[in-house]
Amino acid sequence: MQEVVYKKFQANQVNQPSDKKPFVVFENVSKTYKSARGSHTVLQDVNLTVNRGEFICVIGHSGCGKSTLLNMVSGFNTPSTGSVTVGGEPVLKPGPDRMVVFQNYALLPWLSAFENVYLGVNEVYPQKSKLEKEAIVRDHLAMV
Repeated sequence: MQEVVYKKFQANQVNQPSDKKPFVVFENVSKTYKSARGSHTVLQDVNLTVNRGEFICVIGHSGCGKSTLLNMVSGFNTPSTGSVTVGGEPVLKPGPDRMVVFQNYALLPWLSAFENVYLGVNEVYPQKSKLEKEAIVRDHLAMV
């Protein structure tokens, strides 16, 4: 198993909350993938606390668990053991309170950019009307 290294940095304190409450917490997190060729542990006993106003860099060799670690924060992956919390709440599945920028293309190529964004908006706001959802999509596409 290769080692994941992380480094904490303090963000600019302008407009940052003054409390130092833990925001993201990995507690005794391990992840083992099972395959026909056996088990492969990519993370073992990871303990990390990130407070509000901090950001971290995660570095390591290919296959050492960096993406797995981040996918646990997003809710796309779950630990084999241990827990991940964001804002004091356990991460059990993806949610609209967390965003991910994928390393590779993550769009459905047969849909337009508008249609791809609409899929997410429709999932997060099922109660809104079609016109309201379309307005949200246009606003967000305009931002990027």
